Amino acid sequence: MDDQRLRVLLVDDDEDDYIITRDLLAEVKGRQVAMDWVSTFDEAIAAIGRNSHDVYLLDYRLGARSGLELMRESLASGCKAPMILLTGQGDHDVDMEAMKAGAADYLVKSEINAYLLERSIRYAIEKKRAEAQILHMAYYDSLTSLPNRLLFQDRLNQAIIHAERYERMSAMMFLDLDNFKRINDTFGHRVGDLLLKAVADRLKECVRDSDSVARQHTDILNITVARQGGDEFTVLLSEVREPEDAAKVAQRFLDRLSQPFLLDGHEVFITVSIGIAIYEVDGKDLESLLKNADAAMYHAKEQGKNNYQFYKHSMNATSLEKLEFENDLRRALERKEFLLYYQPQIDVRTGGIVGMEALIRWQHPGRGMVSPAEFIPMAEETGLIIPIGAWVLQTACAQNKAWQAAGLTPIPVSVNLSNRQFRQRDLMQAITAAVETSGLEPRHLVLEITESAIMHEPAVSSAMLHQLTAQGLRLAMDDFGTGYSSLGNLKRLPIYAIKIDRSFVMDITTDPDDAAITKAIIAMGRNLNLTVIAEGVETEQQLAFLYEQGCHTIQGYLISPPLPAHEASDILAREKEGAGIGLDICRRIVKHGKGKDTIA
Repeated sequence: MDDQRLRVLLVDDDEDDYIITRDLLAEVKGRQVAMDWVSTFDEAIAAIGRNSHDVYLLDYRLGARSGLELMRESLASGCKAPMILLTGQGDHDVDMEAMKAGAADYLVKSEINAYLLERSIRYAIEKKRAEAQILHMAYYDSLTSLPNRLLFQDRLNQAIIHAERYERMSAMMFLDLDNFKRINDTFGHRVGDLLLKAVADRLKECVRDSDSVARQHTDILNITVARQGGDEFTVLLSEVREPEDAAKVAQRFLDRLSQPFLLDGHEVFITVSIGIAIYEVDGKDLESLLKNADAAMYHAKEQGKNNYQFYKHSMNATSLEKLEFENDLRRALERKEFLLYYQPQIDVRTGGIVGMEALIRWQHPGRGMVSPAEFIPMAEETGLIIPIGAWVLQTACAQNKAWQAAGLTPIPVSVNLSNRQFRQRDLMQAITAAVETSGLEPRHLVLEITESAIMHEPAVSSAMLHQLTAQGLRLAMDDFGTGYSSLGNLKRLPIYAIKIDRSFVMDITTDPDDAAITKAIIAMGRNLNLTVIAEGVETEQQLAFLYEQGCHTIQGYLISPPLPAHEASDILAREKEGAGIGLDICRRIVKHGKGKDTIA
């Protein structure tokens, strides 16, 4: 027992028992004990209701009523302090009934002494504290001390019952931090945990602010903030007058969380996406409201993040369609629905094919040919890009080896590595397996890695790239100009080529800015003795501009679209016979120089 003052209430209709108990408590050493006394059931109910005592001593017999009745009624009314039942004589049945009713302990009056009474009180208080701790662990998040998923669902159920009974409107919000994984990856999990705690504190502050303001204007009552898990939080507005009230609270969250956090000396900025579902418009039960608020939150992310969205019935249809699409994608590999197309890369000076880029396509049984732009983002999100990427590597290597076995001129085939693939731990094993299984020499495989993937962790990426080139593989930086690599970084990376992103090539003959950027990229690549490859070349004017600036390797629809393997085989065969697909175009460009529509 600590040194705090202990307040005890005795409920007993016998004054002599009161005097004896008072004197016994006066003998307790090391702690001040103040005892109050009431002698009737009704007085006891009123006193216990004030919740001003640390422990209650209840006589079993209180005239026409009993201490057990008092205990049950008090506990049902929300009494949190422990209760000890005092009996006139030992009775096993009464003792068991007392414990079942919620008594912390029971004592026989004739056997009580100061030591026994002090020990019973101390035990009752410690037991109550332990029960409270266990209850807190079961229903509160250990990191943020917010209500957890279980407690939130219980409160949401209670809010639904209240709203149904009184025909009121409730709202629930689903909040998810945008790009939280990036915080963990950049600063470590310690800072990530500090951020979650700080977010929880700000949400609670916003709730207090919104509650005080709302009571004057919008009649919002009983707001609960909870942590669902990870970086997901939920907020319950148990009573709102109109949906706009929930929008005001959501906007307050967005504004407050957009302000910087100072964590372990780091200034961290975040945004949050919020979904809102309204009872009973968007659901009449817990599962529907949770699901629909979650769907609205994902819609907020799709709308650019850092915003809130109300649930709309169309979202479930979209979510179902997305789920079906994901399920189809998971089965596509085993059903052999993926195809590889190949797009030639030519040397403008000769018109000859100097490489092929392998590009995946999905032949969906119901949707037809699906563009990579539609399914690659989902493959990245779900992790399916890893097995799909392994299949692309194996298939491209096998096809290139088959071309060589058919007597065609050996050329490199380029394969794109996604950001997630590049970070997978067994990337080297997957590449080695593809090369060794096919029998292809590593120098005939080019790995195209995006600028953003390489620059995510430059030191780690550089080590991986050197490991790949040590195996004889060649590396190209894809989508160059869209990331943030520097000249210094380029000099340290073992790449042989950079590819100018098609977004710059598209308007080089009409947009001076794109023309200037493209010129700079080509000049930088040439100064570093890198091969510069232009993607997305579709007009002779674009080709003429690129040739004039010294970019001699191109690919695009002007020369050839991506082709299925058998058509790619045909053009390689014609190439061997001296009838290259880009020969005539390139001769014309080289002979006449820049096209008349080209801008300098």
